[in-house]
Amino acid sequence: MYGAGVVVMAFDENGQATEVNDKVSICERAYKILTSQEIMGQGNAFRPEDIIFDLNILTIATGMKEHNNYAMNFIKASKIVKETVCPYSHISGGLSNLSFSFRGSFDLREAMHSVFLYHAISEGGMDIGIVNAGKLPLYNNIKEDLRMLLT
Repeated sequence: MYGAGVVVMAFDENGQATEVNDKVSICERAYKILTSQEIMGQGNAFRPEDIIFDLNILTIATGMKEHNNYAMNFIKASKIVKETVCPYSHISGGLSNLSFSFRGSFDLREAMHSVFLYHAISEGGMDIGIVNAGKLPLYNNIKEDLRMLLT
């Protein structure tokens, strides 16, 4: 044991993972390496609870069709990683990436982050978010029509 945690980004030799299966397979591969004493050395493997997977929250609403599912891909991959592939590990992500295409629209971006965070936690098991928490409106305080639009 190293007495420290490790953050694993969902990147591999092919670049940044965007699809659910790619995110999951990268995390599974890293998990096996980090928790294997044969690879890490006798007694030196990481404990699963010391592994944090950052599954790349990617920008949506860019006008490019292939970006439309990025938010859902993160949530779906998080659920699979957390429940079946890498038990006891943690899921992280940087929220500002999600709404990058809306730079300058602060209220909309903050609402998007809050709605996404609500679903990423409740449906995907995300437990660490990189976010300015003081700027996020509470999910229930977002106007219902905007909240429904963002869901």
